Amino acid sequence: FFFFDLLFSCLSAQYDTIPIQTTTMKITAIATGIAITLGFASAAPAIVWKNGSSTSSPSHISERINSRSLLSTSIRGDDSSALAAVVFLVGRDADGSEGLANLASSGKLPQVQNKYGVADSIHHHVDGVESSRSIARDARDNFDGKVVEVTLGEFNRKLASIAQTTLEEAPKASNKAEQKRRREISEADVFVVSVNPSDDASSIDSSIVAAIDSSSVKNVILSSIRSTEEVKHARKLAVMDRFTQTNTQRVASRRLEDQNNNNNNNNNGDDSSEGVYYVNMTPNMLS
Repeated sequence: FFFFDLLFSCLSAQYDTIPIQTTTMKITAIATGIAITLGFASAAPAIVWKNGSSTSSPSHISERINSRSLLSTSIRGDDSSALAAVVFLVGRDADGSEGLANLASSGKLPQVQNKYGVADSIHHHVDGVESSRSIARDARDNFDGKVVEVTLGEFNRKLASIAQTTLEEAPKASNKAEQKRRREISEADVFVVSVNPSDDASSIDSSIVAAIDSSSVKNVILSSIRSTEEVKHARKLAVMDRFTQTNTQRVASRRLEDQNNNNNNNNNGDDSSEGVYYVNMTPNMLS
């Protein structure tokens, strides 16, 4: 990913300027690099462009953020924009790897790369980016407007229709399903665009840049569905976390139960004389 390379080059430059004199410092530097690498592998990246933003350079955010929090802070609609946000979500390659990283590393998104410097923010660790459906659901939870999942072709047609200066009559829909789909797209405030990485790269590149440059789009987010291996790893970690929490709760419950049993035993010891009566001793009359 091109901004990964930028960040790693900055880190390398920082390490080159710091004199490392002891083995301990070397080990610390290596451990830090490994931690950074693992962090990038366990979450999806996201670049955010905001129309009208006056930032001179993008802010790099390394703290983890979930997709809901990202969308809640990035989707802002107003009457001046036809679309509050467009979220481009690049799917996985055929082998299950991350599609956006492969497109960028092979230099197939040159126009997007040129727009990198005018982005508002770059989030390096976004959790929960697993599908266009999950992102659309998160967007609906954080935005009152209408959110619609669309293909790249549907988005391009919508943006072209917005840019038309003269009203042209659209061809009539052939069936009710097509009419419903057109109505959904025309009423949408937020688009979640599913991008197939195997599609024409130049079309993907130009579509993203067209959204960034359009005055009709308030916010643009570019992210990628995590690779299959990353999702599996994250789910394993979630299962392990739930297992740990369950065991912790069991141990705490058992300790509480043991404590209650001890208290009951102490109470039973205190009450062991209950029902025993003492009377004054009388002389033995048979003696």
